[in-house]
Amino acid sequence: MITWISSYPKSGNTWVRSFLTSYLYGDEKFSLNDIKKIGKFPSLKLFEELKIDFTNFENIAANWIAMQDFINLKNKNVFLKTHNALVTLNKYKFTNTNNTIGFIYLVRDPRDVVLSYSSHLGLNSKDTFMLMQNDLSFETIKSDIDHKGVMLGSWASNYNSWKSFKSVKGLILRYEDLVLDTENSFLKIIKHLNETNNIQIDLNKIKKSLKITNFENLKDLETTDGFSEAGKNPFFRKGKIGDWKDNLDPEITKQIEKVFNKEMKELKYL
Repeated sequence: MITWISSYPKSGNTWVRSFLTSYLYGDEKFSLNDIKKIGKFPSLKLFEELKIDFTNFENIAANWIAMQDFINLKNKNVFLKTHNALVTLNKYKFTNTNNTIGFIYLVRDPRDVVLSYSSHLGLNSKDTFMLMQNDLSFETIKSDIDHKGVMLGSWASNYNSWKSFKSVKGLILRYEDLVLDTENSFLKIIKHLNETNNIQIDLNKIKKSLKITNFENLKDLETTDGFSEAGKNPFFRKGKIGDWKDNLDPEITKQIEKVFNKEMKELKYL
């Protein structure tokens, strides 16, 4: 059964995957390449294995469940990263309770997301904010050319879609709490996985994995070895809370707070 590590981009997903890779599969050493032990969904490898034509997004959506059925045939417990909103496209559901045992959803202040995502995409903040408002926005899958591969939706619709997934056990965590209350926040993750996947809770191991995969270590590893998920700029940028206060155009800040007002209040960003 699948446990999703889900989020809108640039919200802490890679940090959590790094930690879980170390906690679940690691030893004394850790490299960014190890993160591949927690796969991405969907992926080129899956399309190739199942001979799925991924040049048309509706065809990808039509095979969401088939791909997950295939994954679950091969694995008893599997952790997968996704940025896909939990949508139904035409009649095709992104996932179901036959394939999913639970999820961890990571959310971050959209005023900081816009800066980090701008750097990743190589766009300015205004254009990135336009993307973050679009319920029909996509993330591409790279092959010989880029194709629509992941339906992000807007920052708000992505969050709301996973928040509404009540038929399995979910854990929603703010990136800000991962930073400010790190040990307790990651303990929540392991306690959640103890309930859903019977993962053992080991406090010493949590501390050890957090030390190995702290932001500065991940940043240094990218500088030394590179990282396949980097965009137009280095992937591990600042990891800072409240960067928007000094570096985001006040007019864009006002627009973000207006467009995402309901969700930002709910998440205590306003």
